[in-house]
Amino acid sequence: MEGMDEIRRHFGFTGQDEENLKVLAEILLPFTQDFSNAFYEFLVEDPHMALFFKTEAAIQKRKGTIGVWFKDLLTGSYNIVHLMKLKRIGEVHVRIGLKGHYVNAAMHFVRSYCLRQTVVLADPERRTDLLETLNRVIDLNLNVMTSSYRDAELKKVFFSYKTDSALIRWSERMVQGLNLVLMIGMVLMSVGVVSLLSYDVFTAFTSDLQMGVIKALGSLLLLWMFIELLHTQINVLKGGKFNVRIFLELALVAFIRKLFVATVESKDPVSFGLLLGGTIILGVILFLLAKAES
Repeated sequence: MEGMDEIRRHFGFTGQDEENLKVLAEILLPFTQDFSNAFYEFLVEDPHMALFFKTEAAIQKRKGTIGVWFKDLLTGSYNIVHLMKLKRIGEVHVRIGLKGHYVNAAMHFVRSYCLRQTVVLADPERRTDLLETLNRVIDLNLNVMTSSYRDAELKKVFFSYKTDSALIRWSERMVQGLNLVLMIGMVLMSVGVVSLLSYDVFTAFTSDLQMGVIKALGSLLLLWMFIELLHTQINVLKGGKFNVRIFLELALVAFIRKLFVATVESKDPVSFGLLLGGTIILGVILFLLAKAES
């Protein structure tokens, strides 16, 4: 979940809202006891909610916590401490099996109650600003409680949240390790391609010039593609996006190299046709992919 500073920024909660809250507190806090009673009556109208208030002690305790929350709503500092209080409320709701829509319905009651009192008692010149602050602060509280409610529910969904989290962390580390292994493999393959290029150049100067030059051109293409692969893998290790297109380009280069060699070797028409067809198909796929990306 985001920090309180980020949440305040998203809701546009400013220093002026803090000043408006002080005025709202002066208007609404005298109604704390009346609010607690009215909120309790609202809760017990629902048969499911009434099950939580079976004794007089439970009723008085809940009215007390309602009053404390109402005071925090209007006088809270809206810092990390306030954020943790709201998160605990959402977690408690999940623990007792309270459905999410009850929280939204309850906050609708709170909003309606506060709006009625503010409209009647607020200074007409400041009424609009006060109502905007009231709606903003209620929405902010509701956002934190529902977010923590969702997070707590997700923990219950998993068979073992700690085990799942550890498994996810282990899998992420394993992926990083495999990426490093892939990187090392590509470096070794690049060394192999350089050796192949050196051999092709040696062949061109010592025995068959035409064949050596053709193979050297193909090896150069392969070396260029391995350089691109290494760049891509480095970006992946830094957290970049995996690019499938580079592997298609590598396959296309391999086919082109085969075609270079086939032009000077005695290839049968069927084999040459298959190489040419494969090259054309890969070219079309790359063209369509590039068009889709653009």
